Amino acid sequence: MKSVQSLALVIICLCVLVSCKSWVTVQEKDLYDQAVLLDTNELDGFKAVNIFYDDYDKSIWVSPEKQCVELKTEKRNVFSGSSALNVKWDKIAGGCNWIGIGFGWNNWMAKDILDLSTTAAIQMQVKSVHGSFKNLPVAFALEDYSGIQTYYGFRMELASGEFNDSSWTSVTIPLSKFNFKSPEFDLEKVKQFIIQLEGDGNIYLDNIKFIKLQK
Repeated sequence: MKSVQSLALVIICLCVLVSCKSWVTVQEKDLYDQAVLLDTNELDGFKAVNIFYDDYDKSIWVSPEKQCVELKTEKRNVFSGSSALNVKWDKIAGGCNWIGIGFGWNNWMAKDILDLSTTAAIQMQVKSVHGSFKNLPVAFALEDYSGIQTYYGFRMELASGEFNDSSWTSVTIPLSKFNFKSPEFDLEKVKQFIIQLEGDGNIYLDNIKFIKLQK
């Protein structure tokens, strides 16, 4: 009888140890996954890193002149995630004075980029729908919640190469390129990121985000 009781006790102890080991393994994986998520969504404490990643939601707008510009979700040609944006425009043929698209990311909450103004950049991925070209006829802007805007026009030096329909090209705009001093731009209350469209074009746009500049 004692032998049977001893054997039963050993079996119970083994089951408890196996159960504890499984519990610890699950917890370690969960903590690791959370750490990776935090690392990919923060930049020097700034959490609103992604301006556009996947969702065409209420934080994105396009000029209402449909004869000049069209913005829609793209599911087949994507740089990352499940969707990109397709922007097609012709300002001259449509007879428009001004057209553009805007991103009030982070649910239109005020964003504080003061600590990033000299160390970070806004980067996006661009792909031509048809053919190739060198010049991207756009200007980039940031607007604060007092309505002040600061612009910087596209220059080829911002791109990682020419634009084509077979691969994605990175466009990187250092925040230091924007004139935040005149007029006095409020870096602690940024409202939105704007892309002003000139001429004509037809591109895919994806993965717009803040990145750390390499020293």
